[in-house]
Amino acid sequence: MNIKTKEIYSEVYQVLNLLGNEYIDRLPKSLFNMLEEKRNINYEPKYTEDLPLNKQNIKKETLSIIALLHLNYWCENVNEKKELSQMFKNNEDRYQDELRKKYDPDNIFKKHIQEKIIKNEISLVEYKESIFKRLINKIKSLFI
Repeated sequence: MNIKTKEIYSEVYQVLNLLGNEYIDRLPKSLFNMLEEKRNINYEPKYTEDLPLNKQNIKKETLSIIALLHLNYWCENVNEKKELSQMFKNNEDRYQDELRKKYDPDNIFKKHIQEKIIKNEISLVEYKESIFKRLINKIKSLFI
């Protein structure tokens, strides 16, 4: 397991301890024990209760795991779970749309074809030296 994963586990563990036993008790013991065992013991993030987590120095992956824990174990009723699931789905759809726009195969090929056309047009231009320049070059070649 890499260092970043262990740090994420440490952050999740720290947030759970900050939330208290009410939230820890709702989790499966095996999940909490796994977080406790696999976390980086030397990395202990400090969080304050006064600030929201997104304002503190916390990794995106940690927030994702906490959101997943909230969905699976801490949602109070079915409506809250549906709303949260819908929010996750909307975020994923937005992300996929951004990726599709950024890496759209049709646009990539259009750009590539346009670049080839521009290069071909540039290569078709013929360069001619002026008469004066050719005369100077002939004289130089006689002396060299």
